[in-house]
Amino acid sequence: MYNQSLNAKRIKLNGIVYTPEWIVEIILNEVGYRGEKIIDKKILDPACGDGAFLKQVLKRYLAITKDFIPKEKLIEKLEDCIYGWDIDENAVKECKKNLDEIIKEYGFNKVKWKIEVTDSLRKEHSNKYNEFFDFIIGNPPYIRIQNLELLNRQYIQKNWPLTNNGSTDIYIAFFELGINLLNKDGKLGFITPNTYAKTDAGLKLREYLKWKNIIKTLVDFEHYQIFDNATTYALITILEKNNKKTVFTLKKGNDKGIIRNIGKVKMGDLDEKNWILTDEKNKKRINDIRKREFKLKDFVKIHVGLTTLADDYYIFKDPIFFENEAEITLKNGDHYIIDKNILKPIIKASILKKSNEPQNRYIIFPYKKINERNQIIPEEELIKIYPKTYKYFSSIKKVLLERDKGKLNPVSWYAFGRSQGLETSFGTKILTSPINLEPNFIKWDLKEYSFYAGYCIKCEDDELLNMLLPILNSEEMKFYINTISRSYQNNYKSYSKTFLQEFGINDKKIIDYIKSRRAELQLFN
Repeated sequence: MYNQSLNAKRIKLNGIVYTPEWIVEIILNEVGYRGEKIIDKKILDPACGDGAFLKQVLKRYLAITKDFIPKEKLIEKLEDCIYGWDIDENAVKECKKNLDEIIKEYGFNKVKWKIEVTDSLRKEHSNKYNEFFDFIIGNPPYIRIQNLELLNRQYIQKNWPLTNNGSTDIYIAFFELGINLLNKDGKLGFITPNTYAKTDAGLKLREYLKWKNIIKTLVDFEHYQIFDNATTYALITILEKNNKKTVFTLKKGNDKGIIRNIGKVKMGDLDEKNWILTDEKNKKRINDIRKREFKLKDFVKIHVGLTTLADDYYIFKDPIFFENEAEITLKNGDHYIIDKNILKPIIKASILKKSNEPQNRYIIFPYKKINERNQIIPEEELIKIYPKTYKYFSSIKKVLLERDKGKLNPVSWYAFGRSQGLETSFGTKILTSPINLEPNFIKWDLKEYSFYAGYCIKCEDDELLNMLLPILNSEEMKFYINTISRSYQNNYKSYSKTFLQEFGINDKKIIDYIKSRRAELQLFN
């Protein structure tokens, strides 16, 4: 079978994720591809692969028409109504083969399938079919646009405006393509990552769908994994070009194919910043939390930690300290001697269990204070003051230069991959992992420690942090994050700044304290 022989590189390059048959059935049902009304309807899968969707389309079509449409006429209709496009020539060959095997069961002659080898996102091809199709269905490829070759990336962003926001994915371009290809009464059904509902990269698509008011149904699979060998959190999106309703149907699904009807969602209630896919009761509670007088962002600052883009070469467990030196060990077992004073203690926030617990990680910190800011130690100074560290850096220079896909580090070749956290990661703070099963906020009082792999919450008032801690670890915070945040495997939730900063505080003691010290402490951002 074609899908068994594909090598991993080609699968990753083309964004291929194979679709379970039960997902295909759900999408065909949701777009209404069933019954005698489909006989003269044109349907397209613009990323058909080896035909997971088109095989089911063909079976449905034959089941309805085989008994009352003459064979010759039926072949004409198949050639006129079923379309598939894919960039992979081998996939198209296999798709045609799979469709041929189905019609052989009915004793048909060979059909001249409208299955083409083409790049669906090339305008010169797709423009020939605008306002043409009754149904667009499929599982478009998932490829981060920055992973494409430069010219291809530039073409997509120029010709498909919905991809012009952030580090986007080409499946968003397929939404735009599909909507353009639908006739005035057409329907679209895609299964894609659910990321477009919440991320910056999906903002333009969210705005467009809301403005056009074309959502018919969303089926959210939350944290459930429905694809083999792919960590993708999926969402079925059903669009109707001629939708007249101001509400859409929300459903929830799991990896067993069980679909629950949650209820109706008003299009007007969708916040473009973050689509909260829940029922009216939970939505009201979330709105109450977010409409409170004070949100976290009003009196604390939320920061990420240090980001080296090469943690295995900067951060070490249990270095052996000598008088002026330290011995570090890489994961491959290599040992190096560096200068002791260039190391700073650091916390891995994602595994922290309790406040001020003993830590054994240290980070090489090639920065010094200049005008109260951490700036990179110049190379000639590093050689002079920290010669053993410079020798170590030189031995791994190739690794450091290859960070960030080989992009030149504008600060220095041995600087951290990002400058974030250089000032804000030290000091008293509340720490949390970027993903958690439930709230796990921990106060850290040892100011000399930096951190990575998480977020910190800081303000100038230590007492306020102490008061805030039980609120952050409350059941209300758990409900809030579970409802609005992105889901990950095993029902872990994102505790990112995007979600945390909008959490509203309802504790009278904290509110009174903030108001009483507002001017004195300058707590507000």
